[in-house]
Amino acid sequence: MWLLDQPRSHLERRRGLAHDRSGGEADVELQAATTILLLEAAYGDTEYVWREHRAIVRGLRREFGRGRHEIPELLGRANEIRPPIVKLSDVTDVLRERYSPEQRAEVVRLLWRVIQADGVVEEWEAIFADHIAQAVGLDPEAAAQARTDAKR
Repeated sequence: MWLLDQPRSHLERRRGLAHDRSGGEADVELQAATTILLLEAAYGDTEYVWREHRAIVRGLRREFGRGRHEIPELLGRANEIRPPIVKLSDVTDVLRERYSPEQRAEVVRLLWRVIQADGVVEEWEAIFADHIAQAVGLDPEAAAQARTDAKR
């Protein structure tokens, strides 16, 4: 059983989005901006399904190092300020300015995980993900790689 514990432990420790590009801890604004994009991807379907919710929760726990009991608070906060309360361009501006290119690619990878969670990628979902990748400053190759990496 310990063979499975090592990869699980490695994945749970990732925390690639827990700090901004300067090394400072990712504050609530940065975490909420990331969460808003994931929620927008999930709510874009006619229904928000449990698989999408699970992809969001797992991603937030792993990438921010948040505990199980902290995630509902972050989701609630992000849900309160999703568009139209804030503009999507304001959200992507925050991510572009405060995350490194690698971290922005990680956000897009998480976005693709949410989109792919229900097993169907609608045309508008792909357009949305490509738009977000461009808006956060990823070049087409990095955006394509993020989509490929999301399938792993």
